[in-house]
Amino acid sequence: MDRKEDSAFLRKFTGVIVAFIILTVVLIFVARNMQPEFDSDDNPSRGALAEKRIAPVGAVRTGEEGAAALAEAQAAATAAPAATEEVVDGASVYGGLCKTCHDAGVAGAPVPGSELMAAREAEKGVDGLVLSVINGLNVMPPRGGNMALTDEQIQAAVEFMLQ
Repeated sequence: MDRKEDSAFLRKFTGVIVAFIILTVVLIFVARNMQPEFDSDDNPSRGALAEKRIAPVGAVRTGEEGAAALAEAQAAATAAPAATEEVVDGASVYGGLCKTCHDAGVAGAPVPGSELMAAREAEKGVDGLVLSVINGLNVMPPRGGNMALTDEQIQAAVEFMLQ
């Protein structure tokens, strides 16, 4: 009796699996027919945009072409206008980043015009305070956290704070 039941089960199970496979194939065809196909010729700019996206970023030039391109780039670099001398404004440097901690006295940062600021100036002098900013002090990171600041900008900001 077990053999007959097993045989019947396998036939039913096989039938269910075949039905699912057929249903899957039918659903695939229905879904493909429901989705409209896009013609790539409908919008010519679509192809141009795709070409632009997949274009190489740079090129390697060798031989005479490379030497000519290098000479052209060097000539363009030397012909570039010289950088103008930047005016250093201590108030704008202080207002850009220093103000965040020093106005509130965060983590013991001396507030401009306070007795603590005067005591630090008397202790270290202006040059010592500038070195403290450049190298970092306590929780203040080097250059006040802005590595793009020049020594002249730091000097101007310290002098502004001492006014």
